[in-house]
Amino acid sequence: MKIAHVMRRLSFDDWGGTEQVVWNLVRAQMKAGHEVRIFATTALCDTPHETVDDVEILRFKPIYPWWPMPKRLIGELDRKGGNPFVPGLGKALREWKPDVIHCHAMARIAELCLRVGKQGIKHVISLHGGAANVPTAEAKSLKAPTRGRLPWGKMVDYVMGWTRRIPEDFDGIVCVGEDEAERYRAKHPHVLFLPNGVDTAMFEGGKVEAWKSGRVEEWKSGRVEEWKSGKVVLCVARIDRQKNQMMLVEWLGRHPAATVRLVGPVTQPDYRDELVARAVALGVADRLVLVGSLKPGSPELLSEYHQADVFVLPSRHEPFGIVVLEAWAAGLPVVASDVGGLGRLCAAHPGAALTFAPDDSAGLETALDRVCSDVGQWRTLSEAGRRAAASYDWNNLAARLLGFYGELC
Repeated sequence: MKIAHVMRRLSFDDWGGTEQVVWNLVRAQMKAGHEVRIFATTALCDTPHETVDDVEILRFKPIYPWWPMPKRLIGELDRKGGNPFVPGLGKALREWKPDVIHCHAMARIAELCLRVGKQGIKHVISLHGGAANVPTAEAKSLKAPTRGRLPWGKMVDYVMGWTRRIPEDFDGIVCVGEDEAERYRAKHPHVLFLPNGVDTAMFEGGKVEAWKSGRVEEWKSGRVEEWKSGKVVLCVARIDRQKNQMMLVEWLGRHPAATVRLVGPVTQPDYRDELVARAVALGVADRLVLVGSLKPGSPELLSEYHQADVFVLPSRHEPFGIVVLEAWAAGLPVVASDVGGLGRLCAAHPGAALTFAPDDSAGLETALDRVCSDVGQWRTLSEAGRRAAASYDWNNLAARLLGFYGELC
């Protein structure tokens, strides 16, 4: 089977959840004997054609249909969206003649995928962003970069007759979040809930081994308070209002010996500036570490997981939370907001995570205090997380997806 995965962007230096899902599915599908290519734009990576780990990647220059369009704005839209036209992408797909076009973007890129067709081709779209749960205020903030600019692309859409319903007009819809899956099952006959996955073998050798090496005994003998005051809290997520890292900055202000490490690309530079400014105002800037984006599976990323004491994901909305699987696989206790697919993921594995209500600072405080003051609680969460992660193997998820392709007419 020839499978084309179409994405808005694929940059190995600016990596996010969607990129990780697609990359692991592609590799698993190739392992199963299928011919697979990735088609993307040059957003954040201007290499038009490359092969990485035997995966062929083709990129095409996006055109953002707004005027005026300064260079600074192009950079912002590369990171966050912009709904571009992508000349050349449709032609490349038609020339390759895939059996399945699996789109991982919405709007004009999705429309373009639907217009590339032949008899028997299957069009599938994945919903990664939790669109069913994005708060109105945040949805408006995503459009802020183009506010007040002429949207000339709408005129082109009208002339070209781009009026399809996205995602309903695709043959199949794949949802990372259960909320979205429920929403679209009422509208479409072919909807698959496919959670994110993790390579558990990659994360072996982490915190559980540290416990076995004697750290537990040290803390039991009176060093719990020392660790409690000097804990390292890790959050792996793009720097974005959705991820709500400001909660951790505020928490840091109440814990004078703790450190918070934020790993992930900056998708909202103004929010990054707000985090830094607040840290300076609280006098904790030296204990807030913005690590930046780390490549998936890199020694640097694995080190961040293994050297932290607890993982926190305080998102305001989240379709799933793939980084929670990584933290579990690394044996790292998880504290997360009880929202959307993230809340359901944690609820599906009792004992593997402590949750708190979105934006509930007191709830976050209580959960972290439980983890950091009770050695038994720490160990219970760590071991339960390892067991939970084992049920999300990428090869098994890829097999489910291939079966879904086969069900489509």
